[in-house]
Amino acid sequence: MAFTTRSLPWDKTSHSRELLLEREWLVTNGLGGFASGTISGAITRRYHGLLIAALPAPHGRMVMWSHVSEFLRFGDDDVISLGAEERAGGQLNLGAADYLHEFRLENGLPVWTYHVRDLVLEKRILMLHLQNTVHVIYRILEGEKRPRLELRPAFFFRHYESPVNEGLAAPYRLSAVEDRYEISDAHSRLPPLRIKLAIDPAQFTVLPQIIHQVVYRIEQSRGYAYEGNLWSPGFFYVDMHERNMAALIGSTEEWDIINVLAPEGATAAEEERRAKMLDDALPEARREFPAELVFAGDQFIITPGGRAEETARAHAAGDEVRTVIAGYHWFTDWGRDTMISLEGLALVSGRCLEAGYILRTFAHYVRDGLIPNMFPDREKEGLYHTADATLWFFHALSRYLHYTDDRTTLHLLLPVLIDIAEHHLRGTRFNIHVDPEDGLLAQGREGYQLTWMDAKMGDWVVTPRRGKAVEINALWYNALELLSRWCREEGEGAGAEKYSDAAKRARDSFNQRFWFADGGYLFDVVDCNG
Repeated sequence: MAFTTRSLPWDKTSHSRELLLEREWLVTNGLGGFASGTISGAITRRYHGLLIAALPAPHGRMVMWSHVSEFLRFGDDDVISLGAEERAGGQLNLGAADYLHEFRLENGLPVWTYHVRDLVLEKRILMLHLQNTVHVIYRILEGEKRPRLELRPAFFFRHYESPVNEGLAAPYRLSAVEDRYEISDAHSRLPPLRIKLAIDPAQFTVLPQIIHQVVYRIEQSRGYAYEGNLWSPGFFYVDMHERNMAALIGSTEEWDIINVLAPEGATAAEEERRAKMLDDALPEARREFPAELVFAGDQFIITPGGRAEETARAHAAGDEVRTVIAGYHWFTDWGRDTMISLEGLALVSGRCLEAGYILRTFAHYVRDGLIPNMFPDREKEGLYHTADATLWFFHALSRYLHYTDDRTTLHLLLPVLIDIAEHHLRGTRFNIHVDPEDGLLAQGREGYQLTWMDAKMGDWVVTPRRGKAVEINALWYNALELLSRWCREEGEGAGAEKYSDAAKRARDSFNQRFWFADGGYLFDVVDCNG
């Protein structure tokens, strides 16, 4: 059932072919893994691929399946290419441009419709929730003359941040049992890429090929390595004369898991999951553009696939782990982005239970009064170079309590919040401390960018803002006021009075130190030290 649809009709006579190379799609799996590419089918970024799997540390997010070439064979010399690829020397195959009729996002998921003669072919890409599994599904909607569908998958195993010419060199090992195929690298501990054509009988022709000098044009425009090789073990094929559907499945899961859901079942399960998402959202977010935002927001809330120990700890306490990806393709989970976005992603959308998971997940990682700035891919612990993420944590909790009145979580987190405040009052990492002269929060250490202006090139911190930054102190005042109120509500009278006094002092100093009356604005940083 289509709850939302956003369509891009394609007319090759009036649209630029470049559009198909510039517009991109994204499908995620709730673990931090994803599939992504261009509408044309060409891979133009190092991050593009049909399966970027979120694997346990030290692997991290790995490009496990890069590309598939798609052909319709109507006769021995009558072959239509539906995909796209760009090779060195200006070789650009954009077969999709000749036959694409429409690209659309249906319930947030990508759908292609091709018109080839009298044939109408639909393609969908779907990832199973909480699995590193992708289904590429082809369905004939109309047409008398049926072709043979040929699919040639191509691979280059590498970390998703690695340059396109650096990874585990092909050829890889191909093994097969009945209709199940595995692609593996003998010299690494990566799980194999398991792949199958979800029809019976499935046909596969072993015909290894190295696809030389594939061009990633976005990498080229950014000044990075932009030519790399892919390896293909051969091609799958299926005669579509007596069937309307075929699907190619790729996964790093075990076969017992892969085989649980056939493509029809996987599609139905995902439709049901998305219907529940809308049911849980606020009524005004269940239709049209707000509903699209609900589906888009779902991509960012994840159970981190790379931190198994964290999940075991949470489960032992009867809890769950959730976090928020700061952005695709290259970001991981960041504390600041998580806390700022929590209300829109998880509360307005009715995912209050998961909002609680997120807050308790980050509370577990508080060190020396700080929540992590970010979690590097391939790592199990966070980095803490941030002065504001921890203060946004107070704001996020206040919005969570507004929606849920979850006093149990407040009771659990209050000791953590008090510990955070005390570390800030007496001083903690990165010279984050309250100045006893005016009660304002100062921060800054050489070589670190601690505020939201966090650009850094090599060793150069572009905007250090060392000193007392305006938004840091607004957040500090807000955190103190909230903590004072929560202490009072939880029967911590002494704490309530202490943090109320600190808040009043910070407010008075803020108004005195930051306001520039002659200009009618606030200073960005006072007592600046870089």
